[in-house]
Amino acid sequence: MSGKRIVIIDDDPSFLEITGAILRRFGYKVLTASNTQDGLRLIEEEQPDLLVLDIMMATVDEGLRFAVKLRQDEALRKLPIIIVSAQPESEKGYTRSVDEDLDWIAADIFMEKPVDPQALRHNIELLLKREP
Repeated sequence: MSGKRIVIIDDDPSFLEITGAILRRFGYKVLTASNTQDGLRLIEEEQPDLLVLDIMMATVDEGLRFAVKLRQDEALRKLPIIIVSAQPESEKGYTRSVDEDLDWIAADIFMEKPVDPQALRHNIELLLKREP
């Protein structure tokens, strides 16, 4: 999986720095953005292999709305998305399973913060193997 490009969009500079460093250590090229506008530019310019996306940024559902927007764009709809949130899934009704229908949140995998580095790596590798 080395050399694959991952974009991380999160308004928390510490999350961007730490997660970016971890993924770089795993051999990924990491690009970061602190908001969805900059993130969309990165995605369009760099055509990454995967997106790690926070839910709560300027609004409580900015990440969810952004993921839906990507799924509606013909050129970007197949981009694998891992949604991350500090909000426990049980409080929001989210699910983690790759096998379940997640169209309503327009993501492939949901993970809670703090994100376990090995679990993140596993999920990234799982999604990248699914690429056509």
